[in-house]
Amino acid sequence: MVSMTVPRAAAAALPSRRCQGSLFSATSRRNPAGSSSRRSNPRCQAMKNWEVMQPDLYKMLESGDFVTSPPEEVLDMVEDGKAVLVDVRLEEDYEQVHAINAKSVPLFQRIQTVSVENAIKSVFYALNGVKGTEENPNFVSGVEEVFRGLGQGQRLYFMCDAGGTCEAVPGFIYGKQSRSLQAVYKAVDEANVPADMVGHVAGGLRGWAGAGNLGLTGEDVDSWKKKAGAVPF
Repeated sequence: MVSMTVPRAAAAALPSRRCQGSLFSATSRRNPAGSSSRRSNPRCQAMKNWEVMQPDLYKMLESGDFVTSPPEEVLDMVEDGKAVLVDVRLEEDYEQVHAINAKSVPLFQRIQTVSVENAIKSVFYALNGVKGTEENPNFVSGVEEVFRGLGQGQRLYFMCDAGGTCEAVPGFIYGKQSRSLQAVYKAVDEANVPADMVGHVAGGLRGWAGAGNLGLTGEDVDSWKKKAGAVPF
């Protein structure tokens, strides 16, 4: 089944709570992994609007701290021990196919939490014949765990299905929203990963597959390739 998100007009009617604090607060600056000076943020399930995230992501990109790299470069860094690749797609999608050596830390999950908000979402999704998703409450702690395991000079690279961009492109003044870019934002804003230790895989898994023999593994790689038919293999 294809996942859907609730249209903004419908989402506006749902209860929401937001994480506090700026992406560029002091707590987002470099601290040693596991240091007691790192603030422990409360877990927040409400995803900020893309229009809030994009300007901060773009500032990070312009500063040179946050980087977006083509799949071939990311693979080289992973193989050289300079990067760790994190796949933020749904767990079931990761199990079907993923880049070799990628760790699974899903940003979303199938709706599991019992709440009035999720009851409304479930009805909306059911009416449209799709399975709904909600933000994974364990995403931030999952990123923190991977971050604690980083070696000296390593960078966390986030990957989703298509990659997206935080730069303006024709027809999209806010760029193109993606789960990997949302993950980068939350990694810096909530998991306190320094901005100069995060990266984004351009083109996502589709770009990875289309770039050549970079390595895919999973339970049903061939089926995924057929569904992603627009990508040359």
